[in-house]
Amino acid sequence: MFMGQVDAISNKATWRSKVYELVDEDDGTTTDLTAVTALDIVATIRSAREAPYNVLATASIANGKVTVPGPGFQWQFEVSDLTDMCAGTYCLGVKVTMDGFVVDLIIGDLAVLEGN
Repeated sequence: MFMGQVDAISNKATWRSKVYELVDEDDGTTTDLTAVTALDIVATIRSAREAPYNVLATASIANGKVTVPGPGFQWQFEVSDLTDMCAGTYCLGVKVTMDGFVVDLIIGDLAVLEGN
């Protein structure tokens, strides 16, 4: 799992992540997500690290904001997803479900800056 400062973004611009790949720590091989039959990936921006959580934006395969260009994946939050967020630190989590196996892949801080 990746933990730490994920990124710094503007609340007035589209945010497209880099392409993330799942790499087996034992042998260094990359999982080709285009070959996974039952795949779900959800990226969530929350207002706080502790309960109660307030989900502010969600990107998923289901809503078309997570794509799998192969072998990895990326997400995109539109300006409309981010404009209601004030400048500050938020929590970003990314959950990957592959054939029923669930992984919290990313849990980290997301710095949102006041854009132009």
